[in-house]
Amino acid sequence: MSSPNASTADASMDVPPMDRQAPTDLAHAAFALGCFWGPDALFGAQAGVVRTTVGYAGGGTPNPTYEDIGDHIETVRVAYDPDQISYADLLDLFWGAHNPARAPLKRQYQSALFPATPEQLEQARASRADVAAGHNGALRTEIIEDTAFTRAEPYHQKHTLRRHAAVFDPLRAVYSEAQALADSPAAALANGYVGGHRAPARLDDDAPRLGLPAGATEALRAIADNRSRA
Repeated sequence: MSSPNASTADASMDVPPMDRQAPTDLAHAAFALGCFWGPDALFGAQAGVVRTTVGYAGGGTPNPTYEDIGDHIETVRVAYDPDQISYADLLDLFWGAHNPARAPLKRQYQSALFPATPEQLEQARASRADVAAGHNGALRTEIIEDTAFTRAEPYHQKHTLRRHAAVFDPLRAVYSEAQALADSPAAALANGYVGGHRAPARLDDDAPRLGLPAGATEALRAIADNRSRA
């Protein structure tokens, strides 16, 4: 078996089928639950999530960057198909993936919800009240409305996947532009697998949609087997 970290950049592939067939009528929401690398993989692993993007939100500092984030928060923005997964489902995932009562080391890692619609705002407030009741009201999670989202630098997008060249390199060869790669549904799903958030057995069904070369699929399976939390 080839090493999961061996480069397969010379193995050609076409645009992944799931990217060509991605739905266009999507809803969006944003979440902050600490460093955005892990949540990027977590949300990308979920059925119904089409794209994930990490970035900065919740502050007033203009033009935030990782080196000069100001008062912004590390955030993951999720594009999802509401016919497959609901905002309520995403809220359950959010609350279960971190301790919302823990004080962050700094604002950059603040727990926060960024509802995109009045309906999301209503659900976010209700869910926060329910969770707060179980923590004696001691939640640190903010609900922040009407905030801009600034995309993070390319090296932060799909960061976990970037550490596994055998899977990442074929996708990078397809998408020469960093933004196109970051917005790839296949990259989001592969990132979820290497993050350990999707059961390895599901790769039997997902592999044709991902469209990776055989060696990259083999590497992805080995990584998922090793990392799986699902």
